[in-house]
Amino acid sequence: MPEITRPRLCPFCESSCGLLVKADPASGEIVSIKGDPDHPASRGFVCAKSQGLRGLRDDPDRITKPLLRQGDSFVEISWDEALTRAAEGLNRIRDRDGIAGLGIYLGNPGAHNAGVMLGMPALLGAMPALMVSAASIDSFPRFLASLMMYGNQARIPVPDVEHTDFFLIFGANPMVSNGSMMGAPDMPRRLKALRERGGKLVVVDPRRTETAAIADQYLALRPGSDALLLLGIIHTLFAEQLVKPGRLAAISRGVEQLQTLVADYAPERVADLTGVEANDIRQLARDFATAPSAVAYGRVGACCQRFGSLAIWLVDCLNVLTGNLDRAGGALFPAPAVPSYLMHLPFENGEAPYGKLSSRVSATPAIGVSFPTQVLWEEIETPGPGQIHGLLTVAGNPALSNANAGRVMAALEGLEFMVSVDYYINETTRHADIILPPMEHLKRPEMTLIYNEWMVENTLTHSAAILPRSADEFSDWEILTALAARLSAMTRTDFVRQHARGFVEYIAPLLPRRPEGVAVDELLAASGHHEEVEQLYDLLLRCGPCGDGYGAIAGGISLDLIKASPSGISLGPVQPGRLPSALDTPDGMIDLAPPVLVADMAGLENEIAAGRFHPDQFMLINRRHPRSNNSWMHNIHALVKGPERCLAWLNPADAAELGVGDGDRVRIKSRVGTIDITVELNPAMAPRVVSVPHGWSHGDPATRLHLAQGRDTANVNMLSDDADHDRPSGNAAFNGVPVTIGRVASQ
Repeated sequence: MPEITRPRLCPFCESSCGLLVKADPASGEIVSIKGDPDHPASRGFVCAKSQGLRGLRDDPDRITKPLLRQGDSFVEISWDEALTRAAEGLNRIRDRDGIAGLGIYLGNPGAHNAGVMLGMPALLGAMPALMVSAASIDSFPRFLASLMMYGNQARIPVPDVEHTDFFLIFGANPMVSNGSMMGAPDMPRRLKALRERGGKLVVVDPRRTETAAIADQYLALRPGSDALLLLGIIHTLFAEQLVKPGRLAAISRGVEQLQTLVADYAPERVADLTGVEANDIRQLARDFATAPSAVAYGRVGACCQRFGSLAIWLVDCLNVLTGNLDRAGGALFPAPAVPSYLMHLPFENGEAPYGKLSSRVSATPAIGVSFPTQVLWEEIETPGPGQIHGLLTVAGNPALSNANAGRVMAALEGLEFMVSVDYYINETTRHADIILPPMEHLKRPEMTLIYNEWMVENTLTHSAAILPRSADEFSDWEILTALAARLSAMTRTDFVRQHARGFVEYIAPLLPRRPEGVAVDELLAASGHHEEVEQLYDLLLRCGPCGDGYGAIAGGISLDLIKASPSGISLGPVQPGRLPSALDTPDGMIDLAPPVLVADMAGLENEIAAGRFHPDQFMLINRRHPRSNNSWMHNIHALVKGPERCLAWLNPADAAELGVGDGDRVRIKSRVGTIDITVELNPAMAPRVVSVPHGWSHGDPATRLHLAQGRDTANVNMLSDDADHDRPSGNAAFNGVPVTIGRVASQ
């Protein structure tokens, strides 16, 4: 069989770039991976992470058969035995303790996999449990702000980067990430075009990031003080009569309350707390307010801190107060062809779906039914009725990715029974009783799904399988639904059909083009020429806002239409003019002063009084690398080759004061843990800030990650404090962690 070249969707970050993969189906060899010039959004752009497709395929450590724990090791077993044992173990706990005895952890890669996102509702239907996801370690403040301000947690405004005149970034590094909740492949090209047309780029960050390095202006911010700087900016808008919401005034409420809230945060006051001069704060406010168009954007750095919800809320307030929400060059609401149906949480009797549920141990409020990750560990470790004894993890490594990693590992050690759906024996799955490995990406189809909600270009892509699969290889969708069927004592065929009926009926009010009077089984049968998971995806497409209604609407889309264009199709760039129809608040208004967010202002004042923002306090921040998104990537040669990257970056002046030089070892301590790590001096760091990258430390001998284990690394989340989380959302605080630093004497 000759080599073939096929378009493929990259599954490793939100940008979802188009690839061209050359492969030999006979041998399974991947010959090359390049950017697809015909993909409507990425247009040939490709980053190093794409090579993970080949690295994962060739990694001898990747699990290819189900594993059963026997003592301190694992043995391969058949799929039938693995699924039976997994279901029996989970059902044993459920029968004894009820659904409160079970937990589920969904990792970040699941959000990039349509099979996982469509399969998790099926699993939850068969195994109701306390579920947490990696979204609560980097996105909950964004979801909460959108829920409270716009009535829909998925209603997230994205920067109109193609047309803006002034791009203000808080705690984001799109030159590396290519956008987060702002899917914009090839961000270097887009930012270059911004400046070439005379636009201005301003970056606020504790580190002169790769994005800040090309900015027109960079402001070095004290970690965790984003909300304070934004309060100073908004104070200036009111004080200098620069508040001009335009048409948004008629659909906004809470402006007067917001003005009262910011009255105590004059630039002179917040300057000492943020490290940004008062004159610079005022000028930034004036420049933003008077630009022909402007957009403020805050992401992971702004989310992952003690006051993440305040920061994201105030970013959106800044856009509203200056009239830059829902207008060209500002912050726009995408109109995806497949909205995030399961993220839609309706208000009941005018009350937001927040805090209706609270956790057993700490009474932490849920957003809908979703809890932050630290709730899971306290529920596992705390005895009593409702204690979690059984856990399912899907595509996640919380032992490295969650705050207070030492606590996480201790909790995992104490479980009675654990099942993991994963490729590797890593720091988390090493605790599992059963490991169920999905087949590699190129052996299954893939479709754009959840991230369409936040893309700057409304693109749809379907990727067919490129490599042949064997009879004992299964996709994530097949594994999750097979496990759910066993848990329900049903055949998998009957279970999938039952789930599809229930799922579609649950989201029926959100399917505007569903044919009336046609049963779900009939709709799925009309899509029967597609693979099983594709049938459900086709139904969502065809019944969605851009669908063909199963032939009833001329010009509508279907999976057949997308498959006919393997590089993807575009429904056009994000457009202004979606307000007020895009608002789901009970009164159809934007709420600029949501009570749950306003209430946390008292916490901010308490932390100011406690000296949290004192200029002499060392603060820890996180960072990411273009070649790294998830911890498994540290076991792929193409993604870790070159100099060591797990280094503590320090400002040279701070290093000199500590008596530390390049290559020296330091001991960093926080309230919850300690790490020893090698230092690299970096003038890009603001004073009294230390940066350590996330997702490293693979020294556990019980894992099977030989390449990663050979690195001298440290787990930054041994330092992250789970008790110091964002209060309104529960999101983890990986940035602005108070630490002490001392030189480790040479041996």
